[in-house]
Amino acid sequence: MIRLLCMVAVVISSNPAAAADIPTEVKAKLQSAMISHVDGVMVDGSYTYLDTTTNAFETVYPANVHPMVILAGSDYFVCSEMITEGGDTVTADFLVREVSGDYKVVQMIVNNRGALQAAMKNIGN
Repeated sequence: MIRLLCMVAVVISSNPAAAADIPTEVKAKLQSAMISHVDGVMVDGSYTYLDTTTNAFETVYPANVHPMVILAGSDYFVCSEMITEGGDTVTADFLVREVSGDYKVVQMIVNNRGALQAAMKNIGN
C-alpha cells in the first residue's frame, strides 16, 4: 500500500495533464482517499456494483490509478479504471469531499462517465 501511494504521488507530481491549479499535496491526499475507499469496499480483491447503464450487477478489479483530478465546485472527482471479469476496462470516478480536514469518498461512479460529464456541465466546469 505504501509503495502504491508513493507511485501515485510521483505520477501526480510529474504529469502536466493533471489539474494544474490543485496543489500536489492535495492531489496526493485525494488519491489516497480513493485508494483507501477502494480497499475498504473490496471483497476478495473485487468490487461488485449495479451498473446503471446496463441494469446488471458487475464485478470489477482495480486496474490503474490515473493522475486525473477534477475540481467540481468545492469537491473533487478522482478518476481511475477498473477491469471487468471479461477483461474490459471501465471508468471509476470518485466524488471526494473534505470533511473535518480529511478527504473522504462520498460517491463512487462506475462505468458511467456520461453522468460525470453532465454534472460538470451543470456546475460550469
